[in-house]
Amino acid sequence: MPFMKRFRPENPHGNWTRRGAIAAATGLAAYSGPPAAAQPAKPHPLWPMSGPPVLRGAVIAQRRRRLEVDGDTFGGGAAILPSYRRSDFDGLAQAGANLVVMSFPELWTVKPPYRRDTAIADILVQQLDAARAAGLYSIVALRSGPGRSDFIFHRDARDTWFPANLIVESIWTNLDEQAAWSAMCADAAKLIAGRNDIAGLNLMVEPEPNVSGVNAKGQQLGAWEPKQYTAEVSRTSDWRRISADIAGKVRAAFADLPILISPPAFARTDFLSVMGKPPVSGVVWCVHDYEPREYTHHPKDAAGISVFSEGGSHTFATRIDAIRQQGAPVFLGEFGASRWLRDIDAYYRVRIDACEARSIGWAAFRWPTGDAAYEKSDDMFNLMWGPKADASGAAMSGLRPAWAKNRARPGGVGLRGRN
Repeated sequence: MPFMKRFRPENPHGNWTRRGAIAAATGLAAYSGPPAAAQPAKPHPLWPMSGPPVLRGAVIAQRRRRLEVDGDTFGGGAAILPSYRRSDFDGLAQAGANLVVMSFPELWTVKPPYRRDTAIADILVQQLDAARAAGLYSIVALRSGPGRSDFIFHRDARDTWFPANLIVESIWTNLDEQAAWSAMCADAAKLIAGRNDIAGLNLMVEPEPNVSGVNAKGQQLGAWEPKQYTAEVSRTSDWRRISADIAGKVRAAFADLPILISPPAFARTDFLSVMGKPPVSGVVWCVHDYEPREYTHHPKDAAGISVFSEGGSHTFATRIDAIRQQGAPVFLGEFGASRWLRDIDAYYRVRIDACEARSIGWAAFRWPTGDAAYEKSDDMFNLMWGPKADASGAAMSGLRPAWAKNRARPGGVGLRGRN
């Protein structure tokens, strides 16, 4: 079952409407921009604006178990899957990484009454403790919650291994759900307050109002170019307004927590240009870059045809340079490519070199578990595997020497248990 395939459409179609979407947007003015940012605080030691980056690591991605889809044991048997154990984090640290980005599901429930799921929160704290003990900093990245389910990341597989009704994405037209998401983020900030191993809180993984959000006329937004987004998005569905509101509540809950904010269009690098100034102090802009997509998502059954190539105005470095003047550090929060591509080392090297030259921390997608059965079902971006399911992945030939540059490790504070 393809549990963590990457979905990022350029021209989505299908049934996007939800009850009340038009009513929610009609008559609302276009967003005029975020509030003036607070005075920038002293630079955070983990997020320098100059010099070499401090954080270099990998991403793990998880979702809530659904018994009707997963049964009760697949992926480790816990309330979320796949399960990550201390040995998985030890392996990442031993490879040289000093950061794990936890793309984490449903700290609060998707449907009302919106509230913290204590079983899920316990798993998060256990994972943070295990990562901390392994010598890793952690970023908590909120993947799903009120009005947004994990299955939006698998939209192209609906009605195959899961029923389409598990896709919930009403948050973009529902102000109550937006408020609940904001409350979830503030709750997450309180949950992790006081930990010296936390490198930041990502307010939403790959925010995407284009599919289920609306424009100022109450129609499907579908704004897949930055200028189009700025011109057409409704105030109801505008991630700039939503993220600014959330960031203010998180900053009130945790004064010095780095707040990671991604741009819309699945955190696409070029869309950072729409975000304006940071809404609060301590913001880190978080982009995801999977370009050229015909290479990074090359199908397994066509292995050997696609060759990594980019040049001119279509390079990663060009995209980054175009959006770096946004008043805050930039983080490449996800990048990766199909493991069966034989020149994948060149892809990783180009991106890592660009980040190293621009003081940009980075995390590659996806660090695997030790669960062989799960990994066979979700193998496209396994960093450890090469064209065959073995431990000879070409990606690691580029990642290991880059991770070897890491010097910072969390330390000095004892582990905390459940809040």
